[in-house]
Amino acid sequence: MTSNTPFALFYGLYFALVGCIVPFWGLYLQHLDFSAHDIGVLMALFGVVRILGPNIWTAQAHHFRSPVSMVRWASVITVVLFCAIFLADNVWTVGLVMFAYGFFWSALLPQYESLCMQHIQQRVDVYSRIRLWGSVTFILVVAGLGALFDVISIATLPLFMLVLMLLVTVNGWLLPTYESEAAGDGQKPQFRQHLLSVPVLGFVLVNLLLYLSHGPYYTFFSIFLEEHGYSNTEIGLFWTVGVVAEVWLFWKFGRLLPLLSWRGWMIFCLLLTALRWIVVGLAVDSLWLLGLAQTIHAFSYGAMHAVSMRYVQTLFPGALRSRGQALYSSVGFGAGGALGAYVSGLLWEPLGGAGVFLLAALAALAALPVVWFMLPRERVTE
Repeated sequence: MTSNTPFALFYGLYFALVGCIVPFWGLYLQHLDFSAHDIGVLMALFGVVRILGPNIWTAQAHHFRSPVSMVRWASVITVVLFCAIFLADNVWTVGLVMFAYGFFWSALLPQYESLCMQHIQQRVDVYSRIRLWGSVTFILVVAGLGALFDVISIATLPLFMLVLMLLVTVNGWLLPTYESEAAGDGQKPQFRQHLLSVPVLGFVLVNLLLYLSHGPYYTFFSIFLEEHGYSNTEIGLFWTVGVVAEVWLFWKFGRLLPLLSWRGWMIFCLLLTALRWIVVGLAVDSLWLLGLAQTIHAFSYGAMHAVSMRYVQTLFPGALRSRGQALYSSVGFGAGGALGAYVSGLLWEPLGGAGVFLLAALAALAALPVVWFMLPRERVTE
């Protein structure tokens, strides 16, 4: 198969669903009269699933004929389990549904990422242009739902999510079968030993701190804006600004990448990330400053993710790659996001939104010495 279309479709549909969850799921939980602490705990629980799920699924990959077979069945079970959300009406039942469907949903992205990089022969410039379709659909969904939820109840959010899950499932069954990458030399990869190398430990810690700093953003940014008088349409537009900047970055990153070493890109992006959270925390009432801060999403997420994907391909060669991809997903989106969501929920009421976002800036700055001392100084070569 030579077409990149199934992967572009997957990213488009997957991140359209993320466009439902990230800006609006917190507002949906608030609509159910859950407290800030409850929302933080539920989002942290969702993050815990993303820690456990990718690694468990990758470890069990040998039970499936191919990674494609795994994502097909995982997506089917996701749809079935998510239907229970229409019956959930309290913190415990909503949490149970989020944990159950999230476990199977967490199998998808790491496997698709690994398959995509295998399909395009590890070319990060091609990856960026395929991945940007996820950003495009995120923009459309966030802007559209933001305006729509000013007219209809946010209680309808799960319906939109279910439709997107069904479409992801259909797309998975249209994929051809890809074989898992071979271990090479007939040797079983010593993954645990590999984790103890300084560059791998540094890479893991950097992403943990990066996504820890994003915890308040992904959990409470929409609520923070609503508290300051912004409408759902305006909230959707602020999210859109961030992802438009991300689309630009993914489109141009093949040309921008040679300007800095990978280590240099991480330092630059972490400094911008800290600046972003400081502006969000202290200038939330300024439309133009908040909009400017949102453009930094191109670097705090877009560039960091593109560089991290390349690190995964280099630090985890051959048969280690799918497990490295799962580790990256579970540590960043999972552990970092879960810890950030939980801590921000815990501190939101005593410190307020401004205080929590200033702490997020400190988390991003804490990653700088890790990059400086633990990641290679030279450019990682192909």
